Amino acid sequence: MFILSKENLTDYLKLHMPNMDYSKPLIMSAIGEGTVEEDGDGYINFVFRVSDGNTKLIIKQGRPQGRVVTIDTLPVNRTELEYDSMKFRSAIVPEYIPKVYFFDKENYVLAMEDVSHLSIMRFALNKHKIFPKFAKQAAEYLAKTHFYTSEYYLDSKTFRDMTIHFMNHGMRNIFDTHGFMFKEFPEQSQGGDIDPRYMSFVEKMVMDPRVIMERKKLRHDYMSKTDVFIHGDFHTSNVFVGPEELKVIDMEYTFAGPQGYDIGYMEAQLMSQYLCANFREFPSEGDRWNFRNYMMGCIRDFYTCYMDVFTQCWKEDAKDFYRNDTLLLEDIKRNVLREMAGFCANQNLSRTAGDIGFPEYDIIKDMGNQGHAIAMSVMADIRMLQNRYYYRSIDDFIRDITEVEDSYKLIMKRDH
Repeated sequence: MFILSKENLTDYLKLHMPNMDYSKPLIMSAIGEGTVEEDGDGYINFVFRVSDGNTKLIIKQGRPQGRVVTIDTLPVNRTELEYDSMKFRSAIVPEYIPKVYFFDKENYVLAMEDVSHLSIMRFALNKHKIFPKFAKQAAEYLAKTHFYTSEYYLDSKTFRDMTIHFMNHGMRNIFDTHGFMFKEFPEQSQGGDIDPRYMSFVEKMVMDPRVIMERKKLRHDYMSKTDVFIHGDFHTSNVFVGPEELKVIDMEYTFAGPQGYDIGYMEAQLMSQYLCANFREFPSEGDRWNFRNYMMGCIRDFYTCYMDVFTQCWKEDAKDFYRNDTLLLEDIKRNVLREMAGFCANQNLSRTAGDIGFPEYDIIKDMGNQGHAIAMSVMADIRMLQNRYYYRSIDDFIRDITEVEDSYKLIMKRDH
């Protein structure tokens, strides 16, 4: 494999992108050299941003070692699977996918459009920015890519062939191993400098055998269900947004999995923003109220818009075998709601009580407030794991979030 660097990247691109302007030096940087707001918080891939002043590219190379995270061996073919994933998603929702320029299979290099004229959603939210179209656009991207890669739409052979092609064990194994459980509560969990009393409280909840059992059940669904082709890492760091545009990146985890997984993964990010906004600094209390109101709207609208779009796709394009069975559709929607809540809770637990940073919480500089944010979030997660079997609408999910929030605030007042 030819290892790319800033020193040899120009000569490499001359072979693959001969129409770029090489009359003057290309402008380039390696991801990780800029701020996290510019480059994101990815830990695995070696990525370069390149421009000739007109064409702007992201060059991504799959290597056996991670850029930051140490993992024994990473599959180098992950860029090929990402390329294939971007191709089929571009056929479904081209408006939400960066343009692909080329894929070099020999060196596992993927070249795509640089969408950094947009903002990374996570870090924009951390600065309290609001994007009114985000929830609808993200929901449309997800619902359409889910439906049109499901067996409800695809012929059986195509669906099975795609399931085999995107088996993707090498990348899925990262989440198999780290995403659902740990053998013991990590000594350096999220917020290692937080008052031990908060972390002791969190540890008791997270290590409850009933909680561990629920997370194992979710892991089994993640391992075994093949409802739709999921993004696999659909969170706010992998969504670029502007007032009118939205682009989704990092599709190297694609595989046929449970329909509620991607929805829950994103809802975990939105819920974290909502709860953390109780404890981080805002210019005014009015700004805090506006942002929290926006985030709660996102939590509701992302889910409801997803279901609306998925239902419309079903009514228009589901196979005759399924299309007119409204009882089946309603059963699917109930199951997805409960899956979403479970995967939302699990994802939030894996970060708030794990050993990888969680930017929504990291920006709360006061350690007491950060401890409160983590404890409140974990309490909401536990409530969802317990109650999700009884959910009948998104209102039940939201009610659990707000009831935990209100209860925790009462405890804080009592203790003061």
